[in-house]
Amino acid sequence: ESPHPYATWLSEVILQQTRVETGTAYWHRFLEQYPTVKDLADAPIESVMRSWKGLGYYSRARNLHAAAKAVMEDRDGALPIRAAEWRALPGIGEYTAAAIASICHGEAVPVVDGNVQRVLSRLFDIADPVDRKSGRDAIRTWSEALVSEADPGASNQAWMELGAMVCKPRNPACPDCPLREACLARERDTWADRPVKQPKKKQVAMTVDFDVAVRLVDSGWEWWVERRPGHGIWGGLESFPATLTEGAGRDRDPDSVWGPVDHILTHRRLTGWFHLHTGDAALDLARQHPGGSWVP
Repeated sequence: ESPHPYATWLSEVILQQTRVETGTAYWHRFLEQYPTVKDLADAPIESVMRSWKGLGYYSRARNLHAAAKAVMEDRDGALPIRAAEWRALPGIGEYTAAAIASICHGEAVPVVDGNVQRVLSRLFDIADPVDRKSGRDAIRTWSEALVSEADPGASNQAWMELGAMVCKPRNPACPDCPLREACLARERDTWADRPVKQPKKKQVAMTVDFDVAVRLVDSGWEWWVERRPGHGIWGGLESFPATLTEGAGRDRDPDSVWGPVDHILTHRRLTGWFHLHTGDAALDLARQHPGGSWVP
């Protein structure tokens, strides 16, 4: 009803890779735990990561926390107004910056997500791949021409909802579309081929060997866990010590390790094996990985 930049920023980050029905509950809880940008900046990163648990794509949480710190340290706590200022913060790209600036401050900048891409590529029958420069330029030209100067926030949300609710990837509701008479892809029967995208990269097969050290103490079982590097697969997340190698790796002895466990990432197809270490072997493994800790 009266969007606040901090709450809108949070919602846009949560919804980058999360469905609305899932993200809404997280959004409410996050605002309760960190009601202001100062609260978020002052919170330990471990607390923020715990609050994010279950949303996935954890780099979003780390960038959100880093951006909050930047706002407090570099801007004296004042949130940006213009899209260009938002883009200067960690983890905020063109889409998120435009959404916040248009919805909260009325800046006439277009918001282009997958839904808007699809609507415009069909409306103007854009044959160039939208993930190449020529296609991106065409989408940007039309989105800039069509954003409302008077109410860009409502305009951007209207274009996004048109794609989400009417101009769907499959079985679009063309009879219900207010732009059906102007749609070139409908006229030329090319709508099923729009938007055009480059072929997806072939997934790389990888094997992950996890070393699982477990010990029994008075309070119960404990596991040796370390934090992965900030880059690469599962960057910054807690994990059993892991070794990644290229290849399918289904030659482990199932009598001595647990597995295989298959897991699919965007560009990788992982096969996981878990090697259990107990007694002195568990203590030796912990000494070999001094950056970790025993956890319940």
